[in-house]
Amino acid sequence: MKSRQVLDPNRRDVLRGICQEAGLTGDRLEFFALQGDGSERQFFRVRGEASRAVALISPRQRFTGLDENDSYFLIGNHLHRCGVPVPRIYWADPDRGYFLLEDLGDFHLQIHVNRSRGRLFHVYRHVVGLLAEMHRRAREGFEGSYCFDSVIYDAAFVYHRELEYFRERFLNGYLGLEVGPEDLRRDFEHIADAAGVGALSQVIHRDFQSRNIMISSGKLRLVDFQGMRFGPPGYDLASLMVDPYVRLPLEVEKKVIALYWLKSRKFLDCSLQEFLESYGTVRLCRNLQVLGAYGYLGLVKDKKHFLKYIPRAWEQLCIGLRSHGRSSFPSLYKLVDQVNGTRRGRINSALSKVFRDKSGPK
Repeated sequence: MKSRQVLDPNRRDVLRGICQEAGLTGDRLEFFALQGDGSERQFFRVRGEASRAVALISPRQRFTGLDENDSYFLIGNHLHRCGVPVPRIYWADPDRGYFLLEDLGDFHLQIHVNRSRGRLFHVYRHVVGLLAEMHRRAREGFEGSYCFDSVIYDAAFVYHRELEYFRERFLNGYLGLEVGPEDLRRDFEHIADAAGVGALSQVIHRDFQSRNIMISSGKLRLVDFQGMRFGPPGYDLASLMVDPYVRLPLEVEKKVIALYWLKSRKFLDCSLQEFLESYGTVRLCRNLQVLGAYGYLGLVKDKKHFLKYIPRAWEQLCIGLRSHGRSSFPSLYKLVDQVNGTRRGRINSALSKVFRDKSGPK
């Protein structure tokens, strides 16, 4: 996250109040807004003569029950206790949505990867180490009561929150098709049943990608962890590999999968074949979820910069479906093939006028 502007006086007064309650005072404190990503939360850099922190303002969305703020606080403290490298929470008032956090700087993995194209596997060796350690450590003592947005990545969650999200937000919302709930139901049920888990054994981050991994003082640090839940560990690995922010060659993905298995097989409680089958399915789910998210953020939330990542995510989907989609998911394969045959140029020009073809499958 990079500083983008000096704050207006009203916002500065709120931030001074947060710092005062947190015990961080001083007449020479300065505040700068930071550029976020898809979230509505607001981050601000705090600078003083001897102070450095990040203030987070995140208004509650739920006033009864668990809110995202509660999960951020509970999971952040849990991960810190477990030794997972996350930013310290110096002070927090989850009810008001005020936090004062450790400042990890602006250098995230996406920048590092795009500067290190000649030694990608060397970079990802360290990231895989972080991922394996997070999976090993985070599950110890992790409680479902920490999770504001469902406790488990099960078939119902997969179906409605990833597959239907893709249909509604990308196929219909972005491409302008008219794909009904029944058109892909059989394929979606097959995917959801294969991807979801029923056991509360492993814990996943669910957004483990290059913009949520910071590099601070030469060490990898993990952010945006409030969506953690019980789920298949291959999902986080897939999030890292199906990452439109960077372009990873297939040979790097294969090496990363092998390295992750080597580091994690002792605690995964499954065979290599079972892990690979799960990985292939959740990789597809993550790919569809990403396309849905970029369509929604780019059009509905008017965050146009997300649209430029759609061509890469679409390319990854086509590659993945070509390997086994024709027989396993025939309706989805056919629809993707039809879009490629008729409007591929619209996908490749993601910032152009949105395609409004009403001749989708009935």
